[in-house]
Amino acid sequence: MEFRNLLFKELVKKGKKKEQGKTVFDIANRSFLYMTPELIDAFLKLRAHPRYKKTVIDKELALIKENSQALIKTCFNGNEECGWNLVDLGCGDGLKSKAFLESIKDIGKIRYCPITVNKVLVDLAMNNVKNSKFSNVKDYDPHVTDLESLSKVLGLLKNGEFRRNIILLLGSIIASFDIHDYLFNLSNSMSKGDYIIIGNGIRRGERFSNVENYQHPLFKDWFNHIVKTLGFQDEEVEYDARFTNSRVECFHTIKKDKKINYNGKEYHFRKGDEIIVAVLYKYFPDELEKFCKMYFCEVKLLKDPDEEYALIFCKK
Repeated sequence: MEFRNLLFKELVKKGKKKEQGKTVFDIANRSFLYMTPELIDAFLKLRAHPRYKKTVIDKELALIKENSQALIKTCFNGNEECGWNLVDLGCGDGLKSKAFLESIKDIGKIRYCPITVNKVLVDLAMNNVKNSKFSNVKDYDPHVTDLESLSKVLGLLKNGEFRRNIILLLGSIIASFDIHDYLFNLSNSMSKGDYIIIGNGIRRGERFSNVENYQHPLFKDWFNHIVKTLGFQDEEVEYDARFTNSRVECFHTIKKDKKINYNGKEYHFRKGDEIIVAVLYKYFPDELEKFCKMYFCEVKLLKDPDEEYALIFCKK
């Protein structure tokens, strides 16, 4: 389905609400952030920024490298001939899966399954893993689908050769969703003995701080493609981020009245109205651990030395 059509469907589905005399439209959907080549390019530029790389990417990679071998030994438990699907949900460029595979020292028999909403990223991730020539990666099964459809995909992955799943849900993807709905649906789609590794930012001290991180021009450059697809020009909107409703909201304020015609309908936007394009919920580590224990039988949370990022190992 055309991306613009998806945006307007989301606009209608979520509706609008009045807040302090202005209208707020919410089209935040994590899958939308990777829909087009322009969005992917902006996302990869953000990932490569030195500060983002140091505070997010490097911390997550270090945790993966330090702890994955112990996890994989638990998974196989002496049965290295058992085949596993490595399900890379929201795979990005495959860098984190490469780190995971490098750290487990060629243990086991694995089929790599990159999953995200855009074929460009799926192919990039698969090629990056393929080019590393891991001896234990025996097969590949890529899927192009949205980040809410994991339950539909998991049932298709298992066969006589690859009977278990290890799911990677990294990059704070879970922070973009209602955590209880997401974990409930995720757990229901997993089989007994499956594992999931969740990577997410954590808080200490105040829950809401450092909003300026999300006001960086690279976030603006990324999210501007969303409102431009709706039909706005750069000069017609202004990007900002704030803490509200128990989350970070990245949004655009409309700078002048505008009418957009799409599929025979008129959509009216007024000066001062807002369009929310992305959200992130913030958690303390004990909250994340508590929530995961509600849906999985075994949970282990590991923090980086600065207590800014965590990996949560969960067994169904």
